[in-house]
Amino acid sequence: MIDLDIHFGAFLLSGIFAFILGVIWYHPKVMGDRWMEVRGAKKKDVAQSALPFVASLFLWLLAACFYAFLASFLEIDTASGYFALSCLLWVAFAMPPALMGSLYTEYPFEAVAIDTSYQLGGYYVFAGVHIAFLQMGAI
Repeated sequence: MIDLDIHFGAFLLSGIFAFILGVIWYHPKVMGDRWMEVRGAKKKDVAQSALPFVASLFLWLLAACFYAFLASFLEIDTASGYFALSCLLWVAFAMPPALMGSLYTEYPFEAVAIDTSYQLGGYYVFAGVHIAFLQMGAI
């Protein structure tokens, strides 16, 4: 039986920081205006509700927990291992469904690129936080 040691602080901070990256990423002065433009949406079309933010935070925390579980299960203990895990998860589970969905819904490719690049950034945040905890000797 494998002893899984998931560090609560690492996955909690990973999820929170990935969410914060999204707040920055989709800010109008970063990628937000371009994302809206390629989607053909106007600012008035975007619902002014806290629900997307709450749901996004929850989903990033869920993804961060799964990431921490996988890292522990796979006994990753190097920076390159964490970055490889981030890349592999993105290539296998985040990018393909987004791209396939866009092919069927005609969601603009540039919007998919903006979305999936953010997702990859979120996975890199997971790696960075875990590496920081690893360097501190907490993992």
